[in-house]
Amino acid sequence: MDLYTILDAMILAFFINAPIQIIITIGQWLVMARFIAPPDKTIKDALNCLAATYISAYFIALLIWMFWPLDPELTMYRNRISIPAVIGEGIAIFYWLKHSGYIYRKKIEL
Repeated sequence: MDLYTILDAMILAFFINAPIQIIITIGQWLVMARFIAPPDKTIKDALNCLAATYISAYFIALLIWMFWPLDPELTMYRNRISIPAVIGEGIAIFYWLKHSGYIYRKKIEL
């Protein structure tokens, strides 16, 4: 692949993935803030987790876009939702929530 192909894929993936990634990021924020926020986490921790999730989900989706094994028309669900974006978000969300200590926390006994 040449540089032009990679840049074209990056721009295309960004504009097609952006709507679903923004919706999922808002949903992640609501879940993090309302249901699974530990008392020791600050807003800065939550924003760092959201930013890391968004950026890594974009790059995971970009890799999926570039190496999509199926028919290229099958990257979109009903021409609305990018399947690579959803897969990328699914992988990144669980990794960063676990890495940031929002899920699968160890119980601290006093």
